[in-house]
Amino acid sequence: MLSPLPLLLLISALTGMVLSLASGGIMQPDWSLAILLGTLLARRTAWPWVLPAMLLHDLMLYWSPWGVFPIACLLPLLLMRLDEQIGPGLPQRIAMLILVSLPMLGQGAGLMQWLLTVLLCIPIWHIVAHLHDRQFA
Repeated sequence: MLSPLPLLLLISALTGMVLSLASGGIMQPDWSLAILLGTLLARRTAWPWVLPAMLLHDLMLYWSPWGVFPIACLLPLLLMRLDEQIGPGLPQRIAMLILVSLPMLGQGAGLMQWLLTVLLCIPIWHIVAHLHDRQFA
């Protein structure tokens, strides 16, 4: 049976992109990036549907594929290697979260928006991991 979780997360990410485009100059986190990055950190095997959504995110919000997408493409491979070498753990996931989200600063996001996005990503990551574990338990 197919899980409804990916579809729910994609709809949420698309809604986040629309919110970011419609908000104008209001200071808010990048909802879409937080949802997609939190999902990828929770389950690195979600990359087949998360990475195309991240490309769409960059194209819609930054008008370029050179936002967070190139580094996000490396994230599943980096996490797999780190998990094999030192085991799955929180410190390397936090480091990867910061690494992948840093290009936001180069794309015109302010430090406060970047920080809000990173702080929003952490509870989303926890919720997705919990929902995924509960689904397969």
